[in-house]
Amino acid sequence: MERNLGEKSNVSLRIVDRVAKRDHTDPLELPPLYDAVDPDALDDLFASGRQNGTAQSGRIKFQYNGYTVVVEFGNRPEITVKEGPERVE
Repeated sequence: MERNLGEKSNVSLRIVDRVAKRDHTDPLELPPLYDAVDPDALDDLFASGRQNGTAQSGRIKFQYNGYTVVVEFGNRPEITVKEGPERVE
């Protein structure tokens, strides 16, 4: 299943898509993202900065499906998926 997720898509959907590509699997085969992080809160965090025009920055790091996911945000979220578990601070 190939999906074209643009820059405006939810961060949570983009994370699942990236992990699925990295894992060479269908996104629907992955465990629910909410087992690792609250996807609604994550989406709201990134959407709120775009909606009110405030300059936000930050970093979120968590484990998902055996990968370390790092989301850094400024003007737009940058998602990095790393092999294996990594210490989460």
